[in-house]
Amino acid sequence: MPHLSDTPAAPPSRQLVLVGAGHAHLHVVSHRHRLDDTRVTLVDPGGFWYSGMANGMLGGRLTPAEDRLDPARLAARHGVTAVRGRLAGLDLIHRQAILEDGRALPFDLLSLNLGSICQAPPARRPGPAVWTVKPIPCLVALRRCLEADFRRGAGPRLVVVGGGASGVEVACNLSALSRRHGVNNTITLVTRGQRLLEDAPRGASRWLSRLLARRGIQVLGGTSVIGHAAGGALIRSDETLRGEDSLALLEADHVIHASGLTPPRVIDRLGLPVIPDRGLAVASSLQSTGDPDVFAAGDCAAMVDHRLPRLGVYSVRQAPVLLDNLAARLADRPLRDHVPQPRALAILDLGEGLGLAIRGQSWWTGRLMLLWKRWLDRRFMARYR
Repeated sequence: MPHLSDTPAAPPSRQLVLVGAGHAHLHVVSHRHRLDDTRVTLVDPGGFWYSGMANGMLGGRLTPAEDRLDPARLAARHGVTAVRGRLAGLDLIHRQAILEDGRALPFDLLSLNLGSICQAPPARRPGPAVWTVKPIPCLVALRRCLEADFRRGAGPRLVVVGGGASGVEVACNLSALSRRHGVNNTITLVTRGQRLLEDAPRGASRWLSRLLARRGIQVLGGTSVIGHAAGGALIRSDETLRGEDSLALLEADHVIHASGLTPPRVIDRLGLPVIPDRGLAVASSLQSTGDPDVFAAGDCAAMVDHRLPRLGVYSVRQAPVLLDNLAARLADRPLRDHVPQPRALAILDLGEGLGLAIRGQSWWTGRLMLLWKRWLDRRFMARYR
């Protein structure tokens, strides 16, 4: 009779497929030991880029390597199977995730952590180069393109679209990158709002406006970019008539879109309930409202009872609940609810060593704020390196 140690281990009885390598799934992978008797597969689209450090990388303070980690290495350390690919759809009847290359991954439980994309009008030729803040490798390519221009002595005209946190950070770090290379160029920030950071305290918005003015960044409020043309961006002001003759050309060599974040388009092809422009509809347990064995977290998920801003901190806070509920669902135990915090700390990287921290109606500025942000960001990345 064979010794117990010689008896082959039984294969895992359940299959969990994690699609996307976002904040929440990095946490699940690193706690894989909580998911006993389960085969865990991570579908990785090609690396994790941390949005919290992306604009510091754009401004030249960080290298691209500092903003990126390899989820496949993390998966290997924790006994998770890593698959390189992107989701194309779901076969909910046969319980399979279908990848773009045709592979089908069977699952008993599925979790989606796909992030978001940035919508932008199509580029025109001839016309300015058009960039978006997501996916983040686009910002890597933008930095390299601008640095090549700077080395040639060129000072390209830059237009940033979006007056929220992302647009402000991009404009400020483009200014920092230009100064780092000793180049004077024009930077214009275009926003549909009447002030920067419309959800922030008015005092913080006024302080930001003065900072951008000191750095020579022009702000056009109440204005929308509706397309691109030879020579620049087509803009329309709220103060003009909405006829064809109300369009104006804002001269630009590069237009960077930092607004209009939406869920990936694949969300609409899954056969599951969605909330338009917000994502896959999920209950407080982070389960799809259409299938209890499908979960979602982060920017691709839309909580039915809460409308959350697209900030990484919310995905990070969802991660422990997602892990608990995946384990509970696999073990047929009750699930717990995720209750988002009413106020979240946001720290903006304004380049040149300066940060702006906002929490509710309180706000603080200075170099200490950016040092605080750097500490938080590096601590997050160190967890998974």
